[in-house]
Amino acid sequence: METKKHHRHQVSTICTLGGAGHGKTTLTAAAINVVSKVGSTQSLAPDLDAQQPIHHSIGGRLGVSYKAVDYETSGRHYTHIDATSHADNVKMLISGSPKVGGAILVVSAIDGVTTETQSQIRLASQTRIPAVIAFLNKAELLKDPELIEICQMEIRETLTAYGYVEARSPIIIGDAERALRYNGNNLSSGDWKPIVDLIFALNRCIPQPINTSDLPLIFPIREVTDDPKTGMSTLHGEIFQGRLAVGHSVHIVGKGNLIKTRCVAMRSHAELSLSPRNGQTDQSVENQEVIQVDSEPGWLSPGQVVSDPKSMKSHTVFEAAVYVMTQEECGVHIPLVENDKPDIHLWTIDITGHLRLPPDVAVINPGEYATVKITLDTPMALSVGARFDLKKMGVKLGIGVVTAIVE
Repeated sequence: METKKHHRHQVSTICTLGGAGHGKTTLTAAAINVVSKVGSTQSLAPDLDAQQPIHHSIGGRLGVSYKAVDYETSGRHYTHIDATSHADNVKMLISGSPKVGGAILVVSAIDGVTTETQSQIRLASQTRIPAVIAFLNKAELLKDPELIEICQMEIRETLTAYGYVEARSPIIIGDAERALRYNGNNLSSGDWKPIVDLIFALNRCIPQPINTSDLPLIFPIREVTDDPKTGMSTLHGEIFQGRLAVGHSVHIVGKGNLIKTRCVAMRSHAELSLSPRNGQTDQSVENQEVIQVDSEPGWLSPGQVVSDPKSMKSHTVFEAAVYVMTQEECGVHIPLVENDKPDIHLWTIDITGHLRLPPDVAVINPGEYATVKITLDTPMALSVGARFDLKKMGVKLGIGVVTAIVE
């Protein structure tokens, strides 16, 4: 059982980025063909065209639509996601679900780096996607070598601007359509060689996935029960990442002064599932925990975060990438404007946030995303990569991810 668990942790999820019509799906299909000759593939349909898109729920009616294939080559195992649209890529990167560990940027030599392409690379950088490999597609349609070189320079400048250095983000030139049509088996053929180079680049540049239990502890508190007689508090919540054990020293961060304490008892999710709260069984008991810590009555409250010592701090101001949901996704049509005051659902509670939009953005309409600055009414435990919801009148109308801490 432990072996299977370890194997799952070694699967790298990658996605294709790029503008509409640049050849993302064609390249994915071509990669499947080539890998089937040098490794192994596993798909839900005989080919990518025949596969029905997967609807991956992010919560409620909000979801990401994509096609996916698993393949293994040179000892690396990938789940390759090809999102249906630009909006699906945006929602996937902001929500962190599915969690992506690398990307292939597909750029058509005819169109070059479009505004849509640039916004996806910026978002990949903001959400800390560790590696992006570029594929310059349809290059043979450009007869002038200088135009191909200009296109390469444009891609390189864009990648460099968002922190993707050349050594970890190569640019491969090829034609996905030609590779897909090729009926031979010669991996060195001009049709297939760029795809082979792409696969080698994946193995070289995409880092091995990180086991979330090896990351610093994040345990947001959902419910607190104080026991004045014993001087202990019982905390209900979910371990987002990291490990916790009886005897461990921990810090409680957010909503006031930092509290230093230790874990004195724990109950497993199996025990927890036998005593559901509010008359309902928790649907995600796998990650639920109940812990006890030394604490004075009234010190702890929902919304604070149990963390490893010195691993998190409280902050009030941060930058974030936010996506505003469409009426089909949330049931309402509510844009966000300058100085808006949405509720920020962070960890387990709602906190009022004051919104500042970029100078060139007057409004974020449903179905759009932008980078904003948010000031919270109450200092909260924050770290880059933390996800949150935006709400108004109790209705979830958007999702966001912390991209930078300001103060």
